[in-house]
Amino acid sequence: MANNFQRKIQEITRRVPQFIKDLPRIAKVEGLQFIADNFKRQGFEKKPGSYDKWKKKKQGRKPTLIGENRGGAMRRSWQGDTTTTEHAVEFTSALPYTEVHNEGLRAGRPPGFDMPQRQMIGPSDALFKRIQDKFNRMAKEIFE
Repeated sequence: MANNFQRKIQEITRRVPQFIKDLPRIAKVEGLQFIADNFKRQGFEKKPGSYDKWKKKKQGRKPTLIGENRGGAMRRSWQGDTTTTEHAVEFTSALPYTEVHNEGLRAGRPPGFDMPQRQMIGPSDALFKRIQDKFNRMAKEIFE
């Protein structure tokens, strides 16, 4: 019995540092999936299962931000531009119009036009829960 216990302690001791090192990467993957899901559902998931739907662009048209002319560039831009550090993840997009859509800012055409907010990322209990659930599943694998 002591040998089994010692082996389990050694395994935990070996796996926990790598798990801690992987946490920002795991959060990045979950966050990018969260952004993709918001695009699919055409809204922002603030609380688990509750979406603030994006406003339509024009009467009768879908609110989609994945137009044929851009081929989903905004949706994909998060993947290449989002960065991780040892302790954090920063979700960014280099496309200048992404922030305008995400925040609902003043846009350039026509002058003075306020873009309705079509949020994809930001503070979200739903995203926090996704990340926390993933961490918990992984930790459970280590300690079982």
